[in-house]
Amino acid sequence: MKKGMSKLLSALLIATLVFTSAGVAFADTGGSEASGAIKASQGKKQFSQLEKGFDLEKQIKAQSDQTKATSKSAKTKAIGNLTVATLVTGYETAPVARIDYSAPADSLGSYKYGFQQSIYLPSKGTLILAAYNYPESTGTAYFGLFQDPALTNQIAGGRSIVRAGAADGIAIKIPAAGTYYIGAYSNDYASQPTVAVTLNMSAGFISGIDRTVKNGSTIAVGQKDAQTNYFKFKATQTGYLKVGSSEGYDKIALCNSKKKALSNYTYAGYVPTYGVKKGSTYYIKVAAGSNYDGGYQLQVTNKKITEKSGKKKSKAVTIKKKKTKKGTIIAGSSQADWYKFKLGGKKKVTLTMKGATNNKLKVVVYNKKGKKVSSAYNYNYYNNKLTLKSYGKLPKGTYYIKVYRGTKTSSGWYSLSWK
Repeated sequence: MKKGMSKLLSALLIATLVFTSAGVAFADTGGSEASGAIKASQGKKQFSQLEKGFDLEKQIKAQSDQTKATSKSAKTKAIGNLTVATLVTGYETAPVARIDYSAPADSLGSYKYGFQQSIYLPSKGTLILAAYNYPESTGTAYFGLFQDPALTNQIAGGRSIVRAGAADGIAIKIPAAGTYYIGAYSNDYASQPTVAVTLNMSAGFISGIDRTVKNGSTIAVGQKDAQTNYFKFKATQTGYLKVGSSEGYDKIALCNSKKKALSNYTYAGYVPTYGVKKGSTYYIKVAAGSNYDGGYQLQVTNKKITEKSGKKKSKAVTIKKKKTKKGTIIAGSSQADWYKFKLGGKKKVTLTMKGATNNKLKVVVYNKKGKKVSSAYNYNYYNNKLTLKSYGKLPKGTYYIKVYRGTKTSSGWYSLSWK
């Protein structure tokens, strides 16, 4: 999550809804409604990141701690022995290699003595390097990623320093696929140099390119500068697609198979949720801001919603008292869902709507004659519940509930019940 975001921004995101009460049977909590009116209240969803959390800063520290914790093993020459782990989800462990270098044997020129190893990185992304310098080492070690085997041209931001007995880690922006050099060295300007260093090092690479994601999967995406990615997804169920990210202020949108937007952006911290159709291909568009830690984690969940609703008022499906109906508003579709309930006499009524959306869903109630008896209330992306309660008793009769998208770019799922 980006640092320094103000509380004011959160307050602006969680805007207060204002309902009009003139001439309707469903109204806000504001005042002198007639008997038979219903008041509306809404629960608020917490702005959050993935439940497990993901922080590359923690990953860097963990990798650094691991290098420090690895016990001394049989001494090996490190050149060619450092394995770069691919961090697909961000939870993988990068293996630790023991590295030894000394003067004058391991000269790199220009009073440098150390180790270097060429590596090929397959795409843009982030490389996490960590190193621990053993206490008995006689020199400070500079380690990082470079463009040349002499370790003179470092990748921007790609070098750190560890003194004897210390550990450190860095996240390095990889601009493109190519061959790079991981290295560690110490300077010794004496006429007869004697520096000798023992390090533990680890390296983990996080891809920053577009890719396909599957239901229930978690992926790590490497990026330090602002960038936009499209992640291909094929729905395995008709129901909802929920997208979570470790960076709450990154922005997420859903696109169709041709990458045309089906939604506007929603902050990832609100865990945007979309209605999707089984077998359809979508693209999840993520606009990530600059990230000091070097990346984020993305998680997608597609779950089935079993729906039985009417597609017009005359085909409305009955919701029995204290029973629940669920439905899906599919992204890009203008189809509304219809339900009805019957009162055998004057009764107080509580109607509850739950679910999730990327923007807003609307619910409106009609009487048997087709006249609105409520405003079109919004169920928003920052709500976890919309409750309508009557001030007095509603007249005997049949009432119809229409659920539909609040904007052309809205979708999601919902549940309805009444008592």
